[in-house]
Amino acid sequence: MPHRASYWKTTAIAFAGAVVCLLALMASAVAPLPGLAHALIYAAASACALVLLLVVAGGLVCLWRDARESDGKEDFLARAAIKDPVRFPMRWLFGTRLRPGDLVAVRSQREVAATLDGNGTLGGMPFMREMEVFYGQVFRVHRRVDHINDMRNKTGLRRIHDVVTLTNVRCSGSDHGGCEAECQILWKDAWLKRVPAAHAAPRPITDTTTPSAKQFAGDEQPYFCQMTALWEASQPMSQRDPRLYLRPLLTGNVSLADFFVAVLTRVFEVAQGVRGGAGYPHMPRSVAQGRTPTVDSDLQPGDAVVVRGKHEIAATLVNGRNRGLWFDRDMIRFCGQPAIVHKRVSRLIHEGTGKMVVMKTPCLVLDDVVATGEFLRLCPQHEHIFWREIWLERAGNHAPRAKALAS
Repeated sequence: MPHRASYWKTTAIAFAGAVVCLLALMASAVAPLPGLAHALIYAAASACALVLLLVVAGGLVCLWRDARESDGKEDFLARAAIKDPVRFPMRWLFGTRLRPGDLVAVRSQREVAATLDGNGTLGGMPFMREMEVFYGQVFRVHRRVDHINDMRNKTGLRRIHDVVTLTNVRCSGSDHGGCEAECQILWKDAWLKRVPAAHAAPRPITDTTTPSAKQFAGDEQPYFCQMTALWEASQPMSQRDPRLYLRPLLTGNVSLADFFVAVLTRVFEVAQGVRGGAGYPHMPRSVAQGRTPTVDSDLQPGDAVVVRGKHEIAATLVNGRNRGLWFDRDMIRFCGQPAIVHKRVSRLIHEGTGKMVVMKTPCLVLDDVVATGEFLRLCPQHEHIFWREIWLERAGNHAPRAKALAS
């Protein structure tokens, strides 16, 4: 495969460069050089050797991950977004703030109201009506959220403070026109209180309120929810801030193994970009033009499906999209993997305008298949991934024949 040959080439070049640096270190140790010159050569050769060895390690990690993908095995980080939180042993470094795994109770209506301003927000983050059903309920902290991806102005990552998510707690959209995105609800630390670890294990609770026809009538007016308020609730930050990777590790959002796999993959990506090699993960280039194919296979919640291979999916894309929906590289890791249909989605609130978008072609959400955040510096939002039906096939059956429709 050409992309694997590219990975091997970069890895080999980096290994050869590391060997040269190590030989330079050995030569400088015996060469009769002035003290300053010896120190400069030693420092430069050591730094270059370290960087090149990291590229070698990253190349081997990417080759390993690519081989697993080719064999139909689950990617190492595919379940990182949903698996049990990691308790970091040095939590004393961060004081008493809530951490993944902590048991918490949602404060009472009176306590929450005392934290809100006239707009019903705390630090720009609204406490939505959908959250009121959880007053007094006990949950486990799933992740700390320290940065988010700006979907409104497309400026990249932004810093956010004092926010966590809770396990299996998502927005029902019942007070927002029946929005079907099921975004993870973001909770300010001030809205929660820690409860003893001996407390009974929490049960997942979902707000099953069904939107009324009256609520659906207001689609022309913009809605105000947490996703539309993320810009106001966050601050700009440097995209090169190394703490973007360190915070998820130190807070317990990711394990040490997950951390090293993600970081080494990123190091290798940078090296590939410098050399002009194939990116990771590899996605075949689409050659489709003009019309976007689609299928209506009548998949319903509970149906068992398999995500199609990336070569099949590439044939359904025009400029990386199928009927306006991106197939991004975070989705490649799920190709060839089995899943269960969670729901059909046709109504979403647009993060930028706040208006309800009614999809001409509904998409699907799969159980326990969420964005990992790996390529957004381990961003912990972990929202649902939206899938076109043509990207899926019923488990054990041949997929229905695609038909081309105008984009």
